[in-house]
Amino acid sequence: MTQPLLHRSVDAWLRVPQLVRWCVPVAGMCALWWSSSRTPSDGLPRLGGPLVHNAMHVVAYACIAGSVWLAWSRRPAHGPHRLRTIGAWLVAAAYGVVDELHQSWVPGRDCSLFDLVSDASGAALAVLLLGGAVGGSRRWRAGAMLATCGALVGVLAATYAG
Repeated sequence: MTQPLLHRSVDAWLRVPQLVRWCVPVAGMCALWWSSSRTPSDGLPRLGGPLVHNAMHVVAYACIAGSVWLAWSRRPAHGPHRLRTIGAWLVAAAYGVVDELHQSWVPGRDCSLFDLVSDASGAALAVLLLGGAVGGSRRWRAGAMLATCGALVGVLAATYAG
């Protein structure tokens, strides 16, 4: 029986030198830092309004956590990956805290607890989906479902609280 495309893709990515794989999350963090360093323009409305803006927190931190998860390991993706999953989530969530604090010093931006919830939920969603996709256990899928609900609640709370 052939491996699913995701397994083959992850295995192929894990054959790329680890130093190169770490460039992806670092580049993503740099892009987020640059983006959050910019003073928002009053003249232009945010693309799609607050809902899209808050949903992008989930997407951005899912990308950071997923790329850290993939950069972390030297082994094939199959097998135990609890440490990689927790570590990737912690790196992404901690970066979310750092970036929110950084934004508090940028004129026109603020540090938001709701953004942090969206960031951490997006990070959890990515690592749980990756872990569930390559590991396939029910517990991982249940965790991914909870992370999805948390991300949705975070996005909606941030949208309607602001």
